[in-house]
Amino acid sequence: MGVIKEAELPGLGKKYLAELESGDRFVVVIYDEGNRELFYFAPGEDEPICSTTLTDQEARQIGSIIGGVFYQPKLLEKLEAAVDELHIEWLKIAPNAPVAGKTIGDLGLRKKFGVTIVAVIEDAGKGKKRTAAINPGPSYVFIPGQTVIVAARRDALGHFERMVTGEGG
Repeated sequence: MGVIKEAELPGLGKKYLAELESGDRFVVVIYDEGNRELFYFAPGEDEPICSTTLTDQEARQIGSIIGGVFYQPKLLEKLEAAVDELHIEWLKIAPNAPVAGKTIGDLGLRKKFGVTIVAVIEDAGKGKKRTAAINPGPSYVFIPGQTVIVAARRDALGHFERMVTGEGG
């Protein structure tokens, strides 16, 4: 796994250096006003070979694409990101899942388990566009085949994962 280093840029923002296993390096500078600059360094090079500037909105859109919000590769049945005690996972609802046919409110996910549903992505079928329910409410009904983006502590996430995969719960 690569290494990411962070540095304060007083009065400007922050700089992140990502050193990848391949030897490639990326530098991302996030300015206090929201713009981002992205620099790519080939292995062994001290000067960037290309760069671009993104607005805050463009950076967030590109970040969500890279993070798998719009498309999750078929090989990844489960994608996980962790920030301190918060874990975020993408889970596909199995045909025999205990959550299938139930609402978020019926399950009491937040109240009973501390689980927050960030979004639910539905494949609309061959040739059709996927749809996403962002921050669905308590009346939202889970359906097998949907991909649920969920945020919770590790223990709660394990319980919810079992509910989604049909392996108990």
